[in-house]
Amino acid sequence: MNTPLRLFYSPFIVVLLFLAFSTQAQFHHREFPQHNCSHYCAKARLDFPSIGIYEQDVRVHDYDVKFYGLDLEVHPGTTFIHGSVQVVSEIVTPGTQYLVLELWAAHTVSQVVMGGEDLSFQHENDVLEIDLGAMKPQGTMIDLQVFYSGEPSPEGFFSGIQTATNSFGDPVLWTLSEPHNARQWFPVKQVLNDKADSVHVFITTPPGFIAASNGLLQQVTHLPDQRLRYEWKSRYPIAYYLISMAVGNYQEFSFMAPLDTENDSVLVQNFIYNYPEVLQSQRENLERTSPMMQLLSELWGTYPFSGEKYGHAQAPMGGAMEHQTMSTMGHFGFDITAHELAHHWFGNNVTCATWSDIWINEGFASYAEYLSREFIIGPESARDWMQHAHNNVKSQPDGSVYVPPMFLEDIWRIFNGRLSYRKGAAILHQLRFELNNDPLFFSIMEEFQDIYADGVASGDDFRNTVDLMTGQSWEWFFDQWYYGEGFPTYEILWWQRDGKLHIRSAQTTSANHPLFFAGALEFKIIFADDNEQVVRFFQEENLQEYVVTIQKEVKELVFDPRQYMLKNYSVWDSTNISFPDTPAITISPNPFTRKITIDYPNLWHNGTWMLSDLNGRVLMEENLNDTTHEQDLGHISSGIYIVTIFSPGGDKKSFKVVKY
Repeated sequence: MNTPLRLFYSPFIVVLLFLAFSTQAQFHHREFPQHNCSHYCAKARLDFPSIGIYEQDVRVHDYDVKFYGLDLEVHPGTTFIHGSVQVVSEIVTPGTQYLVLELWAAHTVSQVVMGGEDLSFQHENDVLEIDLGAMKPQGTMIDLQVFYSGEPSPEGFFSGIQTATNSFGDPVLWTLSEPHNARQWFPVKQVLNDKADSVHVFITTPPGFIAASNGLLQQVTHLPDQRLRYEWKSRYPIAYYLISMAVGNYQEFSFMAPLDTENDSVLVQNFIYNYPEVLQSQRENLERTSPMMQLLSELWGTYPFSGEKYGHAQAPMGGAMEHQTMSTMGHFGFDITAHELAHHWFGNNVTCATWSDIWINEGFASYAEYLSREFIIGPESARDWMQHAHNNVKSQPDGSVYVPPMFLEDIWRIFNGRLSYRKGAAILHQLRFELNNDPLFFSIMEEFQDIYADGVASGDDFRNTVDLMTGQSWEWFFDQWYYGEGFPTYEILWWQRDGKLHIRSAQTTSANHPLFFAGALEFKIIFADDNEQVVRFFQEENLQEYVVTIQKEVKELVFDPRQYMLKNYSVWDSTNISFPDTPAITISPNPFTRKITIDYPNLWHNGTWMLSDLNGRVLMEENLNDTTHEQDLGHISSGIYIVTIFSPGGDKKSFKVVKY
């Protein structure tokens, strides 16, 4: 069943990328300039480099976690947990005597054991302080086990652990630890850049339930009272918030999905509600994972966890969560399935270095929704997705993709759908447009995956990869699109005269940071004979004019014909606006910064003049009483305007004027 998909998608992608790669520059390694932009978001980043999203005991940095071994007993009808967690770590701060873990106060710690000996401990204010008995030198390996139990009662979507009944009335238990709620259900170190090298998750359940988790299911052990222990093991590095479990009345539906080479495949293991109609209704949705897996493996590099599996565990939740190798899913729609799978490259293999850089997780995964539509469903579906994303971004005038550290306490600012997700995807699409070279664009993503595999990365790290792969500095792009706010609005005015096509672009911005978005502009010229020509320019100033030598009559000018750009815009054909050859009427200076002077002969005396924008909206109208009229226009915005002069006899003349 998967073979036809391989035969269809692989050549299609190869052909598309080959066509886009018709010209390629030579690139070289370079030194990266220091990021020193001065706008608000960047300043926040520089001034508060170590701020966290909650007050955290600094002693969590005294050691490096190597392994978590969870051995827990649960019932899906309650959040009560009973069991132990083994934590293996290495001391990195010389003289460390107290090892600090994080665990909600709702739990009772009964014992901490190391090497067969009990250790003394204190558990207060969600901090578990363990006395190692003596100061330990750097490099000392610590292997301890924490025994505990408790029934946490978190609330909301971002709850570390929760239970609910599904539509069939069955209880389901699941965890969701992002961004800082793993501590609600097991003792842990919640530091993004300290991934455990491996993890075991053993879950004991009552009869009739299945537990799904990370890695591979090594065995199911039968215990007294018909209890079952599901023993999951993963050998891949894992961030604390990606460790998970889901327990319910499940059935398993699994298949193999192709990767990026003809003979490679990976297990896709799905745990869905144990009712025939669920499999019947969701089978097609689940099997879409197969072409998505192949597509992303071809575009971004082989699925990073191909030595184990990918999977889904169903839960009655509002969205989904990309738990490593086992996404927890509220539903199986096309976009969300692509999104959670994509996180296994961006979010799991390479994790955001700070929550300010959540774009590394959510922006890229959101763009995978677009890519999956583009290559699997079709370009029209992808354009529709991006148009909806652009409209959502433009529903408000400001906000940066980068999350300033002072806002990190607001979890919904971190996971802001408009900024972190949809604008995050839109700026990747914008970068793809600027590069104008699809093979290069996707090779940058694959290189980024290779460089930062099993670790963490920031937005600046991705920019450095773009710099490396292109041999150019892209700081300007990230300053305006990643750290900056808002989006540009273009007023495009064009006219044809004497074998020349003139295109004038005036840009304003929706927010104050930045005041200008530099970047490429693309136009499709449609001639009177219906032939077409695409031209491309780079705008470096708010107001810029471009001239193209063209002998044929132009019928229409289409701005951004491939619909890549995040923008508002208007396009105006000013060919038929009167521009007299004689200096009977003069408007100066043009362009102007504040005042204009209108000089006119007696014919126009006692007439009127009118100022309007390119939408035809009248901004000002006054009488002409002398042969010279001076007007202060300092209050209007920069842009292109139309001055129309009316004589007492009914004649009129129109002029374009430009305010800087």
